[in-house]
Amino acid sequence: MRGKILQYNGNDGTGTIVAGGEQHRFALGDWKGDAVPAVGKAVEFSLVEGRVQSVTLVSDDVLMREKASEIGGKLGGLVGGLGGSLARAGADGGGGALAGSIVDRYGRGTLAAYAAFLVGTTMFQAISIAMLGAGWTMFQLAGFLSMVGGGGGIKMLLTFSYLSIAVPLVWRDRRAWLALLLPLLTVVWAVIRALSASSGGGGGSGLGPGDFGVLGFYMPMAAAIYLGLTGFRKFAADA
Repeated sequence: MRGKILQYNGNDGTGTIVAGGEQHRFALGDWKGDAVPAVGKAVEFSLVEGRVQSVTLVSDDVLMREKASEIGGKLGGLVGGLGGSLARAGADGGGGALAGSIVDRYGRGTLAAYAAFLVGTTMFQAISIAMLGAGWTMFQLAGFLSMVGGGGGIKMLLTFSYLSIAVPLVWRDRRAWLALLLPLLTVVWAVIRALSASSGGGGGSGLGPGDFGVLGFYMPMAAAIYLGLTGFRKFAADA
């Protein structure tokens, strides 16, 4: 079973794993590995009669491969459909024209901003929460918050944000450009939820500007702002 370490006390060697919205206690004796358990780390664990029997750390390499596969699967349909269209157009001698029309419709800046948003939210650390002793990409943070019941749909919003770039291509309506506002709304909502999680309901946040990563937060935020402004401008221009 896959989960993440929600809490660990080095003094008595006990901790808590969260998986599927449920929490499970474990002891250091259940830990299989040389590294010390750390909050936020993904683990594989087994349950026997409701009690944790063994806990194994999931390596970063495995997580990266899984993340790439997950994102690739979500974008596969879009890329496959686009590739098929290009192939058909190529057979008719119009492949270059179709590729050019995509660039013409979106603009190079919009496509570059989308790439920056995709890479930034999945490959670079977005935020570091001191009280949890962990730093995650925005995609990882969304997954962690959803596991502890505080995600507020961030992971789903991120997924829709990754797919939003295709909306103006498949729906030739000026309202389709409003889909490019979704990345910005997603980033803003993720920050709100992260601030809430870090404050722990205590009325104050432990997060500061230095806790947000340049490539994992500020770059996707800038890209999301650009996409949002571009989408709204194109929507208004076609009115």
